[in-house]
Amino acid sequence: MPTPTQTHALLWSQSQCALHIEPIADMLSENRQAYATDRRMDYVPIYFGTDDECHQAATAVRNTMHQRQQARPPLEPFPELEGQG
Repeated sequence: MPTPTQTHALLWSQSQCALHIEPIADMLSENRQAYATDRRMDYVPIYFGTDDECHQAATAVRNTMHQRQQARPPLEPFPELEGQG
């Protein structure tokens, strides 16, 4: 369990290949709302610490995130709308 000095969470989204830092209280509030509405959450906490420590942890994993993003297949272009093109 996080201590009072660990006020933030570094969250990871596998589907978006993204990181996010937010206060633990905000994260828990979102998780409770998801539970109440039976909604899936995409972001998973991977580190607890101060805001500064979470930013340092994010920097430490940024290379891995970049490699994963590069390994993903490119997105398909949107189809053209009728009357345009």
